[in-house]
Amino acid sequence: MRRALRIVNVLIALTALASGLAVLGSTVLDPSYRAHYRDAVWFVLAYVALQAWIVVAFARDGWLVPWIAAAKAVAAWLFLLTFAQVGRFWMVWTPARYVYQLFDWGPGASIVLYAFVFLGRGTFNTLNAFYFTSHWWGPLRHRRPLVGRLVTAVPIAIAVLCIWTFFELVRLDHRTFSPEAHEIARLVYTELDCDTVRARDGRTSTDVRQRGDRRYVVRVSYGCADTQVIVQDPDGRIGTASGPRPECCG
Repeated sequence: MRRALRIVNVLIALTALASGLAVLGSTVLDPSYRAHYRDAVWFVLAYVALQAWIVVAFARDGWLVPWIAAAKAVAAWLFLLTFAQVGRFWMVWTPARYVYQLFDWGPGASIVLYAFVFLGRGTFNTLNAFYFTSHWWGPLRHRRPLVGRLVTAVPIAIAVLCIWTFFELVRLDHRTFSPEAHEIARLVYTELDCDTVRARDGRTSTDVRQRGDRRYVVRVSYGCADTQVIVQDPDGRIGTASGPRPECCG
């Protein structure tokens, strides 16, 4: 069990390390990338060094492993606590942005990202720390059984909360978003030509699209910095597609 968990931690750190190296290379070699993301080279270097250190620590199975596992769990909890406010910003800003992009399949498949965030980062890191720090809290269950059980109940409760939150988000996503509306939104977005975006920059239009016997309300907000399409189906569920259109406005 320990060996398998160590291998998983090494693979996770290697994936983050690859993302950090890709960001570092793009920042140094590509001026347009550097201007867009504004990554601080010192911060990316520190992130790369940290992930390389984690790889070595778990590969060697040294005395720092439980401390690293605990630190990863705390970082995951802080990320989840602030996910609604700064989660999207962090996923773009962090040198691990390519890891998040692997699971960010767009608004029509946000469940994949939720699974990565709440089950991967939340539940896994909690149980991972629980296992690697067992020699810290294990004796407490024998010396003070009640206190020991209360202490060990905390990470289990956090892991269960992460799982419950994920399934709640799945239900909320199903009630709020429509796959058909997402499909129509993407279709409308790809049909927008540059002449239309330039002519209607800063304006909003609304029309109705018919698909079979169902009518969809389409609202388009035009803009060079961000053009957004929101489609509402007859049941009130929505679908979206958006993105910048710099090619249209220079």
